[in-house]
Amino acid sequence: MAIDEYNSKKRYLGEFYTPLHFAKKSIEYIYNFVSEEELKSGKYRIWDMSSGIGNLEYYIDEKYHQYIYMSTIDEKDVEYSKDKFKKACIFQYDYLNDDINNNDFEYKKIPRKLQNDLNNENLKWIIFINPPYATSQVAGTNSKSKKNVSISKIRDIMHKEKLGDASRELYAQFMFRIHKEFMNISNKTEVYLAIFSKTNYIKYNNNEKFRNKVCNYKFINGFLFSSSNFDNTSKTTSFPVSFIVWKINDNYNIKNQNIVLDVLDDKANIVNKKDYNVIDSNNLLNKWIKREKTSKIFVPLSSAIKVKTSGNDIRDKVCEGFIGSLMSCGSDLQKQNLTAIFSAPQASAGSLSITRENFEKAMIIHAIRRNVKVDWLNGSDQFCIPKKELDKKFILDCIVWTLFSTSNQSSAMNNIFYKNNYYTIINHFYPFDYNEIHSNCNSFEYNGEKRFCFEYLENNKKYISDEALELMESSKKLYIFFYSNIDKINKDKFKISLWDSGFWQIRKSLKDAKLTSDILGEIKKKRNSLKINIIKNTDNFIF
Repeated sequence: MAIDEYNSKKRYLGEFYTPLHFAKKSIEYIYNFVSEEELKSGKYRIWDMSSGIGNLEYYIDEKYHQYIYMSTIDEKDVEYSKDKFKKACIFQYDYLNDDINNNDFEYKKIPRKLQNDLNNENLKWIIFINPPYATSQVAGTNSKSKKNVSISKIRDIMHKEKLGDASRELYAQFMFRIHKEFMNISNKTEVYLAIFSKTNYIKYNNNEKFRNKVCNYKFINGFLFSSSNFDNTSKTTSFPVSFIVWKINDNYNIKNQNIVLDVLDDKANIVNKKDYNVIDSNNLLNKWIKREKTSKIFVPLSSAIKVKTSGNDIRDKVCEGFIGSLMSCGSDLQKQNLTAIFSAPQASAGSLSITRENFEKAMIIHAIRRNVKVDWLNGSDQFCIPKKELDKKFILDCIVWTLFSTSNQSSAMNNIFYKNNYYTIINHFYPFDYNEIHSNCNSFEYNGEKRFCFEYLENNKKYISDEALELMESSKKLYIFFYSNIDKINKDKFKISLWDSGFWQIRKSLKDAKLTSDILGEIKKKRNSLKINIIKNTDNFIF
């Protein structure tokens, strides 16, 4: 295999060689609970099931190598490591597929010496590992590059045990087999899992089944650093990589542990500490809002004006009293961009119907998720139910910000054909009085009706902050300009046919016609001023 092809395969699988200064740091943390004298005595065995070229073992003293097992899937890595770690037991082994027969292990490929040690109840174990981080894409995603990357015998067993999204993560598959392989051993002797990995298994809501069934761990110690320290990883979309030492024991579970990790800079110096305790799923922000039962077919949208007609899972029902849809997918901060407001059901599972009763919470959720600043360290933190009562002025700030945000994909459309019927989409998020906005435009039929958001703002105007009011005034100028220049707009392209056009339709059609960039710039400036008010309160929603 050529070098370029070999390296490409490594990147595809998320197999990144551990930077040596972080490998060295991890050994310091191991020495905090097991002394060098204990290792020297031969009481412990170390097994790295994804050893690569042995960066993890690089700083382990040679006198302990006789107690180390190193296995990896690539023959080249085995050859390299045998020359470098002459006293260690090194062998080629596919930990996610080899020696697996249904739910049992039939050891045929591991060395006899390792089999004997696994059966020796007098030995203690340290599983020292940096498994691959690749995640296979789920059906329906745009990316096809890693669709089958997680296929393995271990994944099949995880599917049978209904462990959900964790089965798509290669590092979680390693953890699952380690759990199966060492749980019985841990009841007779000490077994420690010292693992570099992504942090998804600790906090992500969709890994709750995995935590409950697999993570029988007692926290010992650990640290965090940025994935940007690995070669060939993105510097702009970096994520936290953890090294954590767990004691495997069925008397414990990760969800009950007080997990505080040291935060390291790029030179492996401790610069801070980070709480990584597991949040109960009932406290997540998406559980704060009531999901009304849906009953009626309505036009599903994949974007502001695009009807969703194909796919395996199209959500095309709304509840009684429906006024719009909130897309709020996932609970971790890295999912903040999967947040938007629609005037019809957004066609994914992460969306819900907005009604007059849950309107305030929907708008708050949208504004909070969109305004939190996300970095590599907080990306796996969770949006949670607010810890303290919310001020009415803050609620109005969230509502006004959302109404004029770029993720407000509200729209108004007529004669939309779906499932043999024609539908009209009303824009309940229209924020102004028709008579104030349409004074110079008589292009649309109007029957005197008023939209929900206009009436809501009128009824609560005493709570509108100065910053929110300034944003509304700038936006009103945009609406008036839009209708005054409606003859210059490509109405067909943006499906503009009703008087209550959505903010998305107004913005996009004006940009398309190369009009009013100055007003849009003013709105952005006012929106950013209001954003400051919201950011001050974001800590109330993050765990």
